[in-house]
Amino acid sequence: MSSHSSENTEELFIELFTQYERHIRAFVRSTGLDWAAVDDVVQTVSLVMWRKWDQFDPETDFMNWARVIARFEVLKFRRTMGRDRHVFHGDLMKLLADASEEGEEKVSSEQYLLCLQACLDQLPAKSRELIRASYQGDKSIKEVATDLGKSATALYKALDRIRTQLQGCIEGRLNAS
Repeated sequence: MSSHSSENTEELFIELFTQYERHIRAFVRSTGLDWAAVDDVVQTVSLVMWRKWDQFDPETDFMNWARVIARFEVLKFRRTMGRDRHVFHGDLMKLLADASEEGEEKVSSEQYLLCLQACLDQLPAKSRELIRASYQGDKSIKEVATDLGKSATALYKALDRIRTQLQGCIEGRLNAS
């Protein structure tokens, strides 16, 4: 490859990445990561895309290629997070990512947050309190469980049931819109 050709491919990468960065960011955000994590993952996605740029076929869809890389980077990020209490249930992440794949305009971060808020408002007060206690502040799940007089396992199970409820509610609202 000549240096002129190399310059053209660099320019093409920059042009395409700049054009689609907002969509890549929306896709990563649709998986339920917080804003700081989205920034980290998108930065990693851009680096991975650049490293793999020679594997990209310009005749194919850039956004589909970017989405595949982004999905793997989100999964890798979640694995490194371990079983963090702030991580959404895997099925909910897949639902949101799939909805995003169908069209970034379909599920915006704002739309997702509105659905999430409406679904949280529909939860029983006890469930909302468990969510609030588990997701606000700096306490670990074990500390929150102790404060509530529960075992960590019982709290994890309760949170999983609540996440499943939220997943169903969000899915219904997103499909209805």
